[in-house]
Amino acid sequence: MISRREFAEQLALTLAAPYFLDDLPLSQRERGPGGEAQQPQQQQQEPSALAKALAEGVRLRYPDRFSADDITAITRSIDNRLRQIERLYQTQLTNADEPDFVYSVYRGAD
Repeated sequence: MISRREFAEQLALTLAAPYFLDDLPLSQRERGPGGEAQQPQQQQQEPSALAKALAEGVRLRYPDRFSADDITAITRSIDNRLRQIERLYQTQLTNADEPDFVYSVYRGAD
């Protein structure tokens, strides 16, 4: 029997998995029958100027820690996150999507 805590952990991991799988290299993420890597489903887009600037900030902050390949991977990861944020902002919420109550801490009698 699984406890409520274990269930909540498994649920959180399941919901968060797509965000972490985007950052894995193809060789680790998708393997076809027989172990060969499948082709990516979409072409890699050029990272945005903001992603490049943020990655350049990381490179300047830690010049001796990252190779050129690492900076390229960091730039793609930042760009993926920025695109996900844009998709999140485009999602329209209706009144039914929001909670019907507001949580507030009880601070005692006034």
